[in-house]
Formats: sequence, structure tokens, C-alpha cells
Amino acid sequence: MIIDLILDRKDGEPYNPKTFYNDVMEYNKVFDNAFEYILKAMDSGTDYDVKKALCKYIIDQDYNIEIMKFILKSNWI
Repeated sequence: MIIDLILDRKDGEPYNPKTFYNDVMEYNKVFDNAFEYILKAMDSGTDYDVKKALCKYIIDQDYNIEIMKFILKSNWI
């Protein structure tokens, strides 16, 4: 799941935007375009747009909103 990708990065695993994008793309295919908004932000948005999309994901999936602090302080593209 995408949350695992975020939490792995939070736990110190190396981050590569292209790998993250590709992993989100695979989840998007499995879950019928459910996460297209994250991909769109990574394709044509700013880092701020990606942060907004990831925060939307956290809220939509009912994850702990404390994770958004990490999302907002990290660079994603």
C-alpha cells in the first residue's frame, strides 16, 4: 500500500521519486485509478501539490493524521 511507502521513507529507507511514482502507479492499476490524483500531482504539479495529494490520501484512507507532519516536511519530487 502507499502508506507503507510513506512509512518506509519515514523510517529512513532511501527515497527515489521515480521508484515511488512507479510503485504508486502499480497500486493505481490494482485499485482501479484510486490514486490517480497522486500521480497527476507528481506528473504536472509542484512539490506542494504532491504533499496535498498525499495528505488527501491519508485523510481519505482514514490513517493517523500525524503522518501528514512527515509528508509536509519532506520533498517528494
